[in-house]
Amino acid sequence: MILRILFAAVMMGGMSAQVSAVEIQRWQTDEGSTITLVERHELPIVNMQLTFKGAGKIADVKTDVATATANLLVAGTAQYSEEALRDESNRLGINISGNAGVENAHIYLSSLSRSTTLQPAVALLNQVVASPQFPRDVWQREQQKAITALKQQESSPAFVGSRALNIMNYGQHPYANGSRSSEASIRAVTPEDMASFHRQHYAKNNAYITIVGDVSRRQAEQLTAAALKGLPDKMAVNPAIPPVENRMGSVQDIPFAGKEQAVVLMGLPLIVRQDPDRFALTVGNYILGAGGFDSRLMKTLRDEQGLVYGVSSDLTPFSEKGPFNIAFSTQKGKADAALVATQKVLADFIAQGPTEAELQQAKDHIIGSFPLKFDTNAKVLPYAANVGIYHLPLDYLNTYTQGIQAVTVEQVKEVWQRRLNMQQINVVVVGKTQQ
Repeated sequence: MILRILFAAVMMGGMSAQVSAVEIQRWQTDEGSTITLVERHELPIVNMQLTFKGAGKIADVKTDVATATANLLVAGTAQYSEEALRDESNRLGINISGNAGVENAHIYLSSLSRSTTLQPAVALLNQVVASPQFPRDVWQREQQKAITALKQQESSPAFVGSRALNIMNYGQHPYANGSRSSEASIRAVTPEDMASFHRQHYAKNNAYITIVGDVSRRQAEQLTAAALKGLPDKMAVNPAIPPVENRMGSVQDIPFAGKEQAVVLMGLPLIVRQDPDRFALTVGNYILGAGGFDSRLMKTLRDEQGLVYGVSSDLTPFSEKGPFNIAFSTQKGKADAALVATQKVLADFIAQGPTEAELQQAKDHIIGSFPLKFDTNAKVLPYAANVGIYHLPLDYLNTYTQGIQAVTVEQVKEVWQRRLNMQQINVVVVGKTQQ
């Protein structure tokens, strides 16, 4: 199956448009792995992303294990110590890294496409994916680094507020697992925990391989087989993601010492990956708070009332309802006034919808900036990966700008009135009062 994405790229130095194409191929191997390929032969470069679906933080039975597992994949393998692995990567001129997201775990490889580099690079990637060792001495060092980093983050009111809002939005739902990380939970993770998590959640049937660059379909199949060699055929544990239930909103005031400004965050669970209202939500979000100085929130809170330096809103889709959030910082004494003003802007937007001028400006920006999302292999990679991981329609990107262009004022108003309930919005204020 092939997805062809056509978009207009504005030529530098002129206003003429040039049509470019990104061709995405997607298929499944006999072992159940999904391969998503974008062939780009202009430069001798290959970017790969191996995603293990369900191996993210939602799979944590013990907090922080998924993150520790993904991060320590590159800390040593059956064949290479941590230092030897780093030396071999440097010799080849490649980069391998891993991380755990909310739902999935990811391992990345960037390499030149010549066989003398790419083949040993993928062999090294296979060592990382299939035979990590999670050395105890490395974990002791990385464990302390993680604790230090967490303490530094906890000195930020924005970080404290974002974790609190996430827990308010999701409660005991697995989407809040990452927000429960603590020094105690990090110290409780052991190499044995990571080895067990890896055995249970890293397998061929939940592997999604995305390749962008100077390779053919046949080469992509060979690279995938080499990368996944030695992994179990099926994952032992496949965590189901329960539905997200919206509850009545609440307000949390978190005292915080030593900062001149308060941070205010508000939001609720809202958008899913294949949301039928995604275009109206996206355009509306741009008009409300994602459009920078063009947004209503900025014009009201900054330009008209002088309450904030900056304010923004964002949408983050998950398999189940991902968050819609608004965030800003303001002087401690202005926190209440800024919160009331923000709630009024949001309530008015839900009630009245956008103007025709706001709608057109939003469309122009979203559509005009769309080609910039595909001008490098690294930028293409996450979009192509999402098409594979979340089984998005093969015309998803091809019809994206058409979907944006088709949005009307009435659609934005109807969708935002139907989907957002002011009574369900959670609010966190950090630092309005001292500890």
